[in-house]
Amino acid sequence: MASTNVKLGITAVTLESAAIALLLSSTSNALIYQYFALHILACAAITPLAWLLLPKNYQQPRVWVMLLLFNLGFFIPVIGLFGFAIGSLIANWLPFFRTEHRFQAVEAPQYEMPKHAIEAGLRSGRVRQQLSDKSTPIELRMKALLALQSMPARHASGILREALSDNSDDLRLLAYGMLDSREKQLTHRIQEALHTYQQAQSSAERYLPARELAELYWELVYQNLVQGDMRNFALEQVQKYTTEALKEKVKDAGLWAISGRMWTLRGDYIRATGCFSTAIKQGFPVSRAEPYLAELAYLRKDYQGTRRIMKNLRERGGSRPLLMAADYWGQ
Repeated sequence: MASTNVKLGITAVTLESAAIALLLSSTSNALIYQYFALHILACAAITPLAWLLLPKNYQQPRVWVMLLLFNLGFFIPVIGLFGFAIGSLIANWLPFFRTEHRFQAVEAPQYEMPKHAIEAGLRSGRVRQQLSDKSTPIELRMKALLALQSMPARHASGILREALSDNSDDLRLLAYGMLDSREKQLTHRIQEALHTYQQAQSSAERYLPARELAELYWELVYQNLVQGDMRNFALEQVQKYTTEALKEKVKDAGLWAISGRMWTLRGDYIRATGCFSTAIKQGFPVSRAEPYLAELAYLRKDYQGTRRIMKNLRERGGSRPLLMAADYWGQ
């Protein structure tokens, strides 16, 4: 094999040398044709040799690589021939001069909550402030982001989405992973409920899975896990399954409340108000429905109605933010 390669190399050099000598001896057309004939034979002889000298990962696809080598030798006389040899030697010798970098496996870092954060708890506003402060060390910002795992998803999702545009790759990946994990949990439960729904043989059997589907799709929206077209699709599914479930059990106060919140987000405030009124008639607590009714009255620009409902809320008591809003409207 080696002797064959040597013969090919000598043959190619001889043919190319003869072609150049012939070209320099005269400029007649006949000699030019003879030069091209010898040059083609020289390129054909050197091409397989150059291909064999190439590194293994450069030799495939074989036909196209050899065609490329032939064209380079043919269209670049002399230089192409010797360039093959020099280039092939460099390609073979170069790996021996490269420094080999060995990789070492390292354990994933363990993120632990600071003791003071565990004792006092991190509020969403404090976490948002710490995450937005670029001067804060990345370790502390990661810990602040991990603190969101103990917060309600509805409050944490907005902060996590803000973190998706952070300059730190680690912070963005962690925020995406936390959001994706919460969405996948709900999606998995939706698939299970949908399977049960499809297996049901009657409307009575479909009631419970339809109710569960309405609640799960609502959770996707409520926890701010879907946006854009996916959010609109989830709201449509809430409408579909609440309507079907209420046909079977019209006294389901919880579904009427979900339906009211769904219509609020879709901008149909009249229908939403009717759903909440029906929910109250079916036993839904008035104290839980009135904040939504006050919001709907405000959205309909019924400010007197908003003031009246907020006055009732102030008398009944409630959470501190709700009482602050009731005090403002009660002035």
